[in-house]
Amino acid sequence: MVAGKVIPVTILTGFLGAGKTTLLNNLLKDRLEENIAVIINEFGDTSIDSQLVVTTKEEIVEINSGCICCNVRGDLIDILNNMIEQEEKIDRIVIETTGMVNPAPVIQTFLMDEQMAKVFEIDSVITLVDGKHIWQHLNEEEPAQQIAFADLLLLNKVDLITDEEKQTLKEQLASMNPHAKRIYTTYANVDTEELIGKKSFDVTSVLKVAPNLLTNTHHHHHNNDIVSYVIKDNRPLDLDKVNKWFAYLVRIKGEQLYRYKGVLNIKQIERPVVFQGVHMLFAGTEGPKWTNNEVRGSEIVFIGKKLDLEELEKGFRYCLA
Repeated sequence: MVAGKVIPVTILTGFLGAGKTTLLNNLLKDRLEENIAVIINEFGDTSIDSQLVVTTKEEIVEINSGCICCNVRGDLIDILNNMIEQEEKIDRIVIETTGMVNPAPVIQTFLMDEQMAKVFEIDSVITLVDGKHIWQHLNEEEPAQQIAFADLLLLNKVDLITDEEKQTLKEQLASMNPHAKRIYTTYANVDTEELIGKKSFDVTSVLKVAPNLLTNTHHHHHNNDIVSYVIKDNRPLDLDKVNKWFAYLVRIKGEQLYRYKGVLNIKQIERPVVFQGVHMLFAGTEGPKWTNNEVRGSEIVFIGKKLDLEELEKGFRYCLA
């Protein structure tokens, strides 16, 4: 890397299912001329996000062993140090955090670690807000902290709420973070020129939220009711059974399912089926063809509150062809 060059860092936060990966894809497509290193963190012991991110020249590094602000913060520093040692030029780093993260320790990493502060500079902290579902989670620590620490708030899915609901949410966000710029969008579709390269991160504003940010080690505790569960299986699934199972999950278990996504190997379909869901919103599509060397299999991650893991396993077994 070029000596003395400071690398800008964009931090993407937002609660589960707000649209972070969609925004990341839009950003990468808009910045094809840049060499961007992407760091993805997922809540739980697995992640399929690398399969959901567009294939470009970017380097994608996943951290799956936990929350980036807790036990894997050392992993983040190790990854960044490895990037410093690379000869290839890196124009920007984008960190997509898990929806269960409090951004404070991530921000601390770039302000309090001497080596990190010398090489990297926070450009912006962008928080996506799910306009449809945020009211169900505002009493939880993580969404409130994500909103408070942002310098850019993207109110996403505004097509799913009324003008009155939009105005109420606008007032709520202004009371929680009066300093952040607010952008309203659907499908995280926004001109990325408004998001990066503006140096919108202001440590003075952040210190108003967390006066001890630069002096204390931040301790973060997750809601113990929220769990992550992964199902992996190479046996093919039956399409009709899959449709019935997901109809049941969306209709009956949707309130408990904060986020669910995955790749399905369905007997009647030649391509993998990629799906994503947030509460009672669900969408699936066929992905790229299986490669000759690829093992066809299903991988699903569920994140939610007080999930019945045995019931999820039973439902998956029902879907086997």
